[in-house]
Amino acid sequence: MFQLYYYVLLGFFMRLAFALYKYFPYGGLARDFMRIANVCLKKGYTVDVYVMEWHGDLIAGCDTHVLNCSGWTNHAKVNHFHRQLSNQLKNEKYDVVIGFNKISNLDVYYAADPCYADKFAEKNFLHKLNPRYRFYAGVEESVFGIESKTVCLMISDIQAELFKKYYQIPNDHLVMLPPGIDPNRRRPIDADEKRLRFRHELLLEEQDLLVLMVGTGFKTKGVDRAMMALAELPKELLGRTKLMVVGEDDIAAYKRLANQIGVTENVRFMGGRPDVPAFLLAADLLLHPARKDNTGTVILEAMVAGLPMLVSEVCGYAKHVVNSNAGKVISAPFSQKKLNQLLVEMLSSNDKLKWSKSGLAYADTEDLYSMPEKAVAAIEKVARDKKNVD
Repeated sequence: MFQLYYYVLLGFFMRLAFALYKYFPYGGLARDFMRIANVCLKKGYTVDVYVMEWHGDLIAGCDTHVLNCSGWTNHAKVNHFHRQLSNQLKNEKYDVVIGFNKISNLDVYYAADPCYADKFAEKNFLHKLNPRYRFYAGVEESVFGIESKTVCLMISDIQAELFKKYYQIPNDHLVMLPPGIDPNRRRPIDADEKRLRFRHELLLEEQDLLVLMVGTGFKTKGVDRAMMALAELPKELLGRTKLMVVGEDDIAAYKRLANQIGVTENVRFMGGRPDVPAFLLAADLLLHPARKDNTGTVILEAMVAGLPMLVSEVCGYAKHVVNSNAGKVISAPFSQKKLNQLLVEMLSSNDKLKWSKSGLAYADTEDLYSMPEKAVAAIEKVARDKKNVD
């Protein structure tokens, strides 16, 4: 309560609007949004949230508005959301409007999505006449273009360089953030006991090897790649290896693939779960052969839990695996044969403890946790700058 009075006395009590398309409780973007919102709430700020869809519990203290959006296509539905949001904001007086997706007229954008212009840079002219392309390219231009006043909070240095390449965005419109790993992911003192207890719940024997994948969007995260690598393990190693996939997606096609390549008994789809920290302690290896991933938060969550990892180079946080020597990185362009080889090597290696200790040491010396606080500091600066202009 004292903190609230403190900000009011300073004349710095803020009313904030947060906007994102969809909220799913187990998604990385959703967790980042929630942690930033909670820091704002603790400071006594008012937080209103605007979404198209909300799944799971509401955030205590936030006023959540689910806008009813319609359209024949996904981009038409998103366009409807943009229009409704714009109308809502005209009727309210917010100090700062923060978007977690690319939306026109934002004060602050949390840049979780990759550069759209780069994704379609090599497409032909006819493709760029597509209404879907024109809509999303136009929205990105409105956020990063030379006329934009939006301050962009960047979580990937690779993506920051791409946005500068395509939009010549001024440096003072980009704020680089450190990772924002939740401290509750850090390896606890009683990690060994928790590991044994949870492995027992998962019906794993002492000699079993648990390979873990975490994330929604199984194609993007490379679940099929992981299953193909699993199928190529030597018979003895395959016999004691389980792949558990924690996350939400349609699993029908992956179950068919598991049956086709003979790993049905080795793969378990666990769905979205709130107990990811327990899985990180119970596992022997994190596997993240993503086709693309702006950051790859689970990579650092595994590191701070002491779990070795095998990840693809395209992930933004793959650099931390290299810098920490906490696992292996699959170089780009991706090779299934190389993934197969590295999976065998890591599961058979005696270096698991070395990788684990290296990751934990790195986590103790690097700032992997302060993203929410730094993001809110950037939002506060935008508010002060707007007030000074007014």
